[in-house]
Amino acid sequence: MNSDLVKTAQRHLGRADPVMARLVKRYRPYIFSAAKAQPHYHSLVRAIINQQLSVKAGRTIEKRLQEKHGGRYFKAGQLLKLKDTVLRECGISHNKIRYIHALSRAVVSGELNFRKLAQQDDDGVRDTLTQYPGIGHWSADMFLITSLRRLDVLPLGDLVLRRSMQRHYRLSDEVGRDEYVTIAQAWRPYRTVASYYLWAASG
Repeated sequence: MNSDLVKTAQRHLGRADPVMARLVKRYRPYIFSAAKAQPHYHSLVRAIINQQLSVKAGRTIEKRLQEKHGGRYFKAGQLLKLKDTVLRECGISHNKIRYIHALSRAVVSGELNFRKLAQQDDDGVRDTLTQYPGIGHWSADMFLITSLRRLDVLPLGDLVLRRSMQRHYRLSDEVGRDEYVTIAQAWRPYRTVASYYLWAASG
């Protein structure tokens, strides 16, 4: 996301929602920056690894797997060559190994074509990815954000995001999904940017 688009999103969020206006003034989250987007396969493997883990635990496992795998980014062919015992030593559970293998085989065979996937709309991407074991809506949403750089994604499967919304919008733990969606309507078409502010304001 270039700086002009970030400024446009900031102006929109500031005008559309007084709570978000305060967050925009106070926080400076990482918003895409000029950094290169994560490779598609790498992004999905990271999402699988990080499911139901703390940020620290997830990063530790990623680092171990990168050392065994070799190279900065995960590649399907390389991961398929690693024995299950090696993956287990990295801290990856049996189920997550199965998920990574299924994804890797689909990529190597060409069944999952990332070039074609990138041409689909957000719902199409979600529908395609969630056909694979271990990839739910949260993983698909994080892929849309970190790899495809889509601007209007609201990853409500993310607990940190929901907690931050509860805190800043004074919502109870029992509030339903519809309430989150309703609040976020004002952020369109920049719900991804709003999510980054909420993550930054979650501490």
